[in-house]
Amino acid sequence: MLNVFVKKSAEELHVELSDGRIMLLEDLVRDYERFLKEKHSQDEPSKEVITAQLKDGEWFRIDREVINKSKEEIRRKCNEAGTEGKELWNRFKKSNKIANENPDQYPCLIETYIFEHNWEYKTGQEMRDMCEDVGDGMCDEVICDLELQMRICNGELVYDLIQKADRLPRVRVIKLRNGGTGFFGGGAVDDDDDPPADLSRSGFHPDILSYMYTPYAFRRVLS
Repeated sequence: MLNVFVKKSAEELHVELSDGRIMLLEDLVRDYERFLKEKHSQDEPSKEVITAQLKDGEWFRIDREVINKSKEEIRRKCNEAGTEGKELWNRFKKSNKIANENPDQYPCLIETYIFEHNWEYKTGQEMRDMCEDVGDGMCDEVICDLELQMRICNGELVYDLIQKADRLPRVRVIKLRNGGTGFFGGGAVDDDDDPPADLSRSGFHPDILSYMYTPYAFRRVLS
């Protein structure tokens, strides 16, 4: 665009574009602002779409009040699912205790976001930065256990969470409470047979390149 301004009248300032068109400067600025707004909305994940089913690219809501009211039902369903279900319930109990002791970190309403994987690779630090950019940071193991309990409240079967291969495309990267890195569920795109409740732990290596995993973000919702 050429910066050629032509004063057509005492009230109106026009600009001549590189293709010869003449526009009011006011209209040009308005079009540019609209372009920036549209670009910004495309670059950021939607903060409006909230789902009750976990999906890439959409916010998923965890309501701890619903979980607390359904605690006995969750316990019963886990115990009915055999040894692995009982182990999962013990995991839930530990995470719920941590959440109850840290209400500022884990308020009644939390929303989580799985990034749609559309890059070649990201470093560990880049993935953590992505989560900071869209919310309050990267999910930890407590939020993952709250997510699983919310999914049980939403009708998913404990058996599916501990036995069936996860339907989500990518393994999710989380930030453990001790600062390390965790890997949670996912993996359908790689024909991974790990179930949704699968959680493994590792140290944090900020510069290691990750090609297949995707970051898992959260934000607190204040009532």
